[in-house]
Amino acid sequence: MRIAFVTDSYHPTIDGVVTIVDIIRDSLVKLGHEVFIIAPDPGEKDRLEGVYYFPAIKYRAYEGYFLPIFPSNKIEVLEKINPDVIHVYGIAVMALKGYIAAYTLKKPYVITMTTMVTDTLEYYFPIKLPPDFVGVVEKLAWFYIRQILNHSSGVITHTQPIMDELKAHGIRPKDERIIPAGIDIGTFRPLDDPMAKRRGLGIEGKKVLMHVGRISYEKHIDDIVRALARFDEDTVMVIVGDGPARKDVETVVEELNLQKRVTFTGFVNREDLPALYNCADVCISCSRFETQGLSIMEAMACRKPVVCPNARAFSVIITDGKDGFLFDADGGVDELTEAIGRALGCDDSVRQNSMETARSYSEESCARMLLDLYADVIEAKKAKLEAKRKS
Repeated sequence: MRIAFVTDSYHPTIDGVVTIVDIIRDSLVKLGHEVFIIAPDPGEKDRLEGVYYFPAIKYRAYEGYFLPIFPSNKIEVLEKINPDVIHVYGIAVMALKGYIAAYTLKKPYVITMTTMVTDTLEYYFPIKLPPDFVGVVEKLAWFYIRQILNHSSGVITHTQPIMDELKAHGIRPKDERIIPAGIDIGTFRPLDDPMAKRRGLGIEGKKVLMHVGRISYEKHIDDIVRALARFDEDTVMVIVGDGPARKDVETVVEELNLQKRVTFTGFVNREDLPALYNCADVCISCSRFETQGLSIMEAMACRKPVVCPNARAFSVIITDGKDGFLFDADGGVDELTEAIGRALGCDDSVRQNSMETARSYSEESCARMLLDLYADVIEAKKAKLEAKRKS
């Protein structure tokens, strides 16, 4: 099968969408399929061989992202590839370009809702929105999302709560599937020397809280720092990643005089992540907008207890007290601190259950679910075109 991935973000951008695209591409290629990636052009020095690009400019409202240019649609790129199916990751400009290409070339296209963009408008809209206008822009955003998703051949979400939320906003998919992004359980696993990374970070003998992912405002990493301040000095925090909110998080660290207890690693190579997860005592997310929470699932695959808000994806992936710990995000730092305390004191069964939950999301099983959807939408498109030809 020839599959075109049209994605809002790709290398050199580092985020969950890029990671998911790479994971699923590799899984499909292993199963014998051809995958072509079409992404916004980051500029000549950052282009990758084998990736097709749409002209783009830097998106100044969100550092590290690139915005495709209109009216250039570059349909000839997809025409040359001649895919059996077009798979769009994200809902921004590239989704519209994918829709135009699919309509023009009479190809089926499916969309994975990787990000709930309406949650980030106040942070990353091109201009600063007055509070009274945020709701108006959000309504316009949902109108756009409905048009794109309702005209697609199929809609994919990683978890059921996200699909339910889409339907609550008027999305009526022709075909709907819950397909998680798979976890590479061969790479993300308990290591023989889990404390090795601690020696390099200078945190031996400490209780280690960890956050892995882009440092962006909607992740509320500052709340984890505030919770850290409530624990004794033997508890430290490692923040893995980088992003637009880093300076603000660093300011909170300084205000609370926690500079000696918080380590910022910056962006790290993906191959270094297993060792980092393994050196943690607890991995934490405070993000309420996760559609799956890939970094949390990778931590679970490494047999780590996790702490997450009882919201969206986490509410169905994690069973509180069994394979992780949930807290009421509306309860603020108090609820978060209590959940971290429970995780630090948990017994070994939670760690084992955490790993077993993650292992149920293997790369291959998730890729095969995608292939089933592709086959169905390709057949449906053929039937529709044949019926139209005969009419």
